[in-house]
Amino acid sequence: MLHDDERTAASVRLAVVIGLVKSHGEKMSYYLIVYAAKLPPNPIPAWMKRLDAYDRLKFVIHPSVKFELGLSGFCPIKVTVPGRWPFSSSQSYMSGFEMSVRDFDFESHFDLQNGEVEAKREQLRTEGLDLEHWEHFKSQVFISFKPSNMFEARLSFLSAAILTEELVGTCVDPQTGETLDQDRVFSWATERVRQNDLDTQGQNLISHPFEGWK
Repeated sequence: MLHDDERTAASVRLAVVIGLVKSHGEKMSYYLIVYAAKLPPNPIPAWMKRLDAYDRLKFVIHPSVKFELGLSGFCPIKVTVPGRWPFSSSQSYMSGFEMSVRDFDFESHFDLQNGEVEAKREQLRTEGLDLEHWEHFKSQVFISFKPSNMFEARLSFLSAAILTEELVGTCVDPQTGETLDQDRVFSWATERVRQNDLDTQGQNLISHPFEGWK
């Protein structure tokens, strides 16, 4: 994430360089939430390495982004598409998504008052939630993106899955109500990427070439 002073300036500069934006009618934002027991010192190297390993694209996060509690804003990522020698050379574009890292408190999250905690625990047990797992969570990572933006959606689904695994957490898709554990989250994300690629195939996209970090 960019710190407050960096984010203010960057938000203006980056407003026009969110990679491969559709030229007609954007859909509303899509949200994903990752809940974690604790945050590692720096998950970014492993995160980027795993993004690179997914396919032939290359991803580099903005050097000022620091994955830590309390930071939020647009997370810029350079996406490089390899060329097909001898017909074309590689091309790089600016993409990314909105992201925030916040505290998570079980009682506040479920809006519990004094005397309601045990009743809520029983209700959640009835609904099949792993209470001990949820009560252990201390942090939450919010990711927001435009599903009509091919690279943005790809980055967001894969990043949510990778961070769920790296943070030993749980991923929730509020739009569908799905809750994904570490065993299922990556296969879920790759399927969502595949479906989103089909949904956006053939759309008239405007590319924003990467011209260096602003």
